[in-house]
Amino acid sequence: MRPDPLRRRLLLLAAASGLSLSSLGRRALAQASPPASAADPVNGAGKGLKVVVVGAGMAGLSAAARLAESGAEVVVLEDQDRIGGRIFTDRSLGVPVEHGANFIHGYHGNPVADLAAKARATPFFIDQESWQLLEQGGVEPEEFEIDDVFDDLETLADSAAEEADGDPSVSLLEVVEMLDPALLQEPIGNWALTDTYEGEYGAPLVALSALHLDAGEAFDGPDVVLREGYDLLVKFLGQGLDIRLGQPVRRIHHRHDGVTVETEAGTVEADHCIVTVPLGVLKAEGITFEPALPHSHRKAIAAIGFGQLAKVSVAFDKPFWPEDMHFLGYAGRERGRFADMLNLMAIHDAPVLTLVASGDYAPRVDAMDDAALIADITAVLRDMFGSDVPAPKGMSRHAWSRDPFARGAYSFPAVGSSPADHATLAAPVGPRLRLAGEHVSGDYAGTVHGALLSGERVADLVLAAGKG
Repeated sequence: MRPDPLRRRLLLLAAASGLSLSSLGRRALAQASPPASAADPVNGAGKGLKVVVVGAGMAGLSAAARLAESGAEVVVLEDQDRIGGRIFTDRSLGVPVEHGANFIHGYHGNPVADLAAKARATPFFIDQESWQLLEQGGVEPEEFEIDDVFDDLETLADSAAEEADGDPSVSLLEVVEMLDPALLQEPIGNWALTDTYEGEYGAPLVALSALHLDAGEAFDGPDVVLREGYDLLVKFLGQGLDIRLGQPVRRIHHRHDGVTVETEAGTVEADHCIVTVPLGVLKAEGITFEPALPHSHRKAIAAIGFGQLAKVSVAFDKPFWPEDMHFLGYAGRERGRFADMLNLMAIHDAPVLTLVASGDYAPRVDAMDDAALIADITAVLRDMFGSDVPAPKGMSRHAWSRDPFARGAYSFPAVGSSPADHATLAAPVGPRLRLAGEHVSGDYAGTVHGALLSGERVADLVLAAGKG
C-alpha cells in the first residue's frame, strides 16, 4: 500500500534542499512517544454474541481479535488457503519479499507500528534521502534537474484542486496537460509523475481525480519495513481465532435479528456479520447480499477507484547496483515501467530487488508470462547498469489484478468519486451487517493502518449494538 503522497513529496523536496532526513528521522524517533493504540475493548462486552467475519486480511483479523478479546464468539471465513489478504510475504528467494503491503507508512502514532511492537517485529527505517535515479543508458541526472522537476510537481500539487474547480471528474492528467505538459515529454518528468502519483495511488494519471488527491490524513515519521516480513503481524493477530480457510462466501442473508452466511462448505448463523473483502471483490459482485446492498453503498463501490500495481522481486548472485541505497529509480521511455525499485541489499543483505510497475504499465506486467517478464526486467536493468548485467536467477511475483480474491491493489480517489463515498461505506448496510477495510477508511484509504482502524471501529460498533 502507498505512503501519503504529499508527505513523501515533502520528504523528497527536503532531501533535494540538502536537509538530512536520516538525522531528521533519528531526531523525530528520539522525541516521539510510543505509537498510540486504540482504546482497549471492554472485557465481557461481547459475551453471548456471535459474529462472523468475512475475510482474514488486516481489517478482518483486527475486527475479529477485538471482538474475541471482548468475549464474543467469532468465526472468520477466508476464501484462500492463507491469512493476510493483500499482506502476502514470500520467502522463496531466501529473504522475505512482499507481494502486497510493504511498508508501515508514517511510524509515529501509527497503530500498525504499535502492533509490530507487540509482535516483536524488527523495524528497518527507510531513509527517504537514500535513493538514486538513472536515465536511459545509465545516465545520472544533474541535481538541479531533479530539483526543478520536484519544484514543478509542488506547484502542480498546490494548483490541482483549484484547476479542478470543484469538479471531481477532472483528471490529474488533464491538469498536467493544462499546467505543465512538458512533464509528460521528458523522462525525468514522467518518472516523477509515476513516483509521486501513479506509483503511490496504483492508478494512471487519467484515472485520478485532481480535486481529491490529497484528501485524508497521514501519520508522521519515517516509513518502515519489517525484517521478519509483514505477515508476522497477521499471524500475531490470528493467534487463537477460529479461522476457517478455503471457504469462499457466496451469499449473505441479513435480517433484523441475525445473519446467515453461505459458503461452499455450508452455512454459518450469527448475530452480526462484518464483510472485509477487497473493494475489487465488491465491485465484481463476488458476494450476493439478500437483501441487496443499499443504492448508496452500490454507488460508492462503483465510484471509488481500485488500482493496479505490479510488484516483482528478482534475485541475483551478487549486487551490481549501489548496495547502500534504499531506493533506485529508472527514468525510461515509458512512464510506469519499473520506475521505482526497493533495494533489499540494504534491508536484508541479500542481492534482491523489488521492482514496481504502475500506471498503464502495471496491467501489461500482470499479463506477461514469466519468461517475458524476466526479459523485460533484464532489459531495464541493463539499460541502467550495463550490458553485462545477468538475468535474474530467481523471481517472485503475484498478479493482484488477476487474483479473483482481490481483483486489484488498493483504493484510490478516482475521477467522479468523493471522500464522502468512504463515509457511505462506513455506514451500516443493515442492523446486522457492516463493511470494513481500507476502502471504508476515509482518512487512511489505501493503507494497512486504514484497514486495521476500520476493523477495530466496526468491532466496537458491533459490541455496542449487541443482540439489539
